[in-house]
Amino acid sequence: MQEEDRVAAALAGRLSPGELTDEEDAAWEEAFVKLMGEPGPDEEAFFARHRKLGLGVGLDEAGNLVYAKPEE
Repeated sequence: MQEEDRVAAALAGRLSPGELTDEEDAAWEEAFVKLMGEPGPDEEAFFARHRKLGLGVGLDEAGNLVYAKPEE
């Protein structure tokens, strides 16, 4: 299995990141951090629904729940 395939397998949960070489682990970590910084389609739908219903959608700098105004 090539390095890119092993990194992709680890990102998909088919291979433990602990089985990666140091070089592969560095590539995995970079890709993992990037992926975790971007919402997926399920997260987008979840928060769109919460905004539409006027439910809590996050936290402010003080840790208080932030609410969205319901969409009309």
